[in-house]
Amino acid sequence: MRKITFVLLFAAMTVMSVWGQGLTASFAAEEASVPYYQMGWDTPEEFATWTYGATSSSTWKLGNRSQSFATIDQSSTASMILDYGSGQNETATSPAIEIRPGSTLEFYCCASGIYLVYGAWKLYAIVDDTPTLLIDQFMWAQDAGYDGPSWERFTVDLAAFAGQQVQFSFVYQGDYGEDEAIDGFKLLQTDAGDDAVININEGESVHFKDLSTGDITSWNWTFEGGEPASSSEQHPVVTYNRAGSYAVTLTVGNGTESATKTRTAYVNVHAEAPVAHVGLPEGAYLSPWVMMFVPVDVPLTFKDASTGNPTSWLWTFDGTDITTSTEQNPTVNYLQEGTYGLKLEVANDVGTSVDEYVSTAIQAGGEQEIWNIAPEENGDLMMMEMGWYGNYGGTNWLGIGEFAEHYDAPLTDAQIKQVNVYFGKTTAVSTDADIEMKIMAAGDDGMPGEVLGTTSVKAGDLAYDPTTVNATEFVFDTPVNIPAGTEFFAVVGPFPNENGDDIAMLLCRRELGEKCTGYHFVYDEENYEYLETGSWYQNTDDPLSLAMAPVLRFVTATPPSGIDQPVVDKQVLGHTYFNLAGMSSSTPFDGVNIVVTRYSDGTTTATKLMK
Repeated sequence: MRKITFVLLFAAMTVMSVWGQGLTASFAAEEASVPYYQMGWDTPEEFATWTYGATSSSTWKLGNRSQSFATIDQSSTASMILDYGSGQNETATSPAIEIRPGSTLEFYCCASGIYLVYGAWKLYAIVDDTPTLLIDQFMWAQDAGYDGPSWERFTVDLAAFAGQQVQFSFVYQGDYGEDEAIDGFKLLQTDAGDDAVININEGESVHFKDLSTGDITSWNWTFEGGEPASSSEQHPVVTYNRAGSYAVTLTVGNGTESATKTRTAYVNVHAEAPVAHVGLPEGAYLSPWVMMFVPVDVPLTFKDASTGNPTSWLWTFDGTDITTSTEQNPTVNYLQEGTYGLKLEVANDVGTSVDEYVSTAIQAGGEQEIWNIAPEENGDLMMMEMGWYGNYGGTNWLGIGEFAEHYDAPLTDAQIKQVNVYFGKTTAVSTDADIEMKIMAAGDDGMPGEVLGTTSVKAGDLAYDPTTVNATEFVFDTPVNIPAGTEFFAVVGPFPNENGDDIAMLLCRRELGEKCTGYHFVYDEENYEYLETGSWYQNTDDPLSLAMAPVLRFVTATPPSGIDQPVVDKQVLGHTYFNLAGMSSSTPFDGVNIVVTRYSDGTTTATKLMK
């Protein structure tokens, strides 16, 4: 009996072992690749494997910039650099290389963005003497809003060139343009093999693919340095925000047994130079005319909104109780009414970046228009036309009676003397119809509640001029008091909707899930008739902000001396826009703009806009 039991047990163990051997853990990633051509421009011999066409004394050569490529690749000793000059048409061309299936081109470049309009490179792929443009550096900088200088990684999908012999050629053309540095030129092929690695920049994501075999019912991933740090999904997506070399482990199971696969140093995350950006402090308002509007003698904590993981910060303030700070998020007080500048410089081991605003960018105290549209969104104002149903923010046949814009609570007591509304269409046949404007406090439910002030404008008096910035002024008989800490709304409507009425406010639309400060009131309906009752809704399905700008004054117990009149009492005479090349226009350019505003008292302001 014992012998039979032993034989059966041995057989069962044998079956179990065979079954377990069929369970294997394996994985790869879409971003995994192995290099099959590399150019680092580190030695004269390596440099000489490319050919160079020179039309001036300033042409491609070996050298280093102040921001060495060693901050990206510690083994780097030099880069391919070019000093700007006059009349340049400089080329750097690779030998012919056979492009493998699943290939990607990767390289880095360091340059300042501001002078690329005068000189920049274009990268071509050349097959049988026929060039194909891959990247235009100047257009890339415009699309990316790039300032620099910092090492930036470029990638190009080479699927269209698979199996072909290709030469790559950098062609720099310009006249007193920009210094350039190029390095880390690689051709990489996607690979699921054991030697494959992933090379990404900080903040990028990796798409992992489970390749395990067997009757698998569970997946347990561990991602060193990743977010999330673990996952039970079969094919997870993971983001890496910090530079480093990281392992990935996958354990698969079937309820009884498990198998594990670890790839060490599989994900290599490269550091990037930071991009400085000043975040809006709580209690500051955006404005059509200044970068931000803040109260006087109230603590304000400025926020570092930079990207690229800076490790040091240097703030420079005008008009505050401190002039500089090395804190990431410093707190300051503006001492008196006026307009002031601001600068933030951030740095890490890779490079530095500066976000600087002119001396009229920040208005402290006094009176100013406020709204919820950022300077970089000013060029995106539009109307939302809904076909036969009319306009969102204007005449409509959807039973939307009023439209509201939400505003954060002021840090000190404030007053609103009028609301300026920017329209895109003002056609009215119902010219005598009253369009009402109300200031309403936010209720406990976050919707418009108590009415704090009311005024109106006739539909026939709405202002619109397609050639200039022109607002309709809804002026209150007496200023509306907004106590400190009170969130409030500007509420306008209803708009007339007789045949021929066609009125629409301007607004800024955003992507789903982004900032939404626009609300609307929808009437209840019964037997196809609208009732007087209804409900408020935040327009989260189509996030937007309406171009309504209350004219708000921060109330102080003792007005500071030396201020003759509030800023808003100046009349705006017009605007001129300048791009980085110094070209001017009466309307915004694509890309980076400076808008210069001229006032009736002879003063001007200049504000940076980013589209």
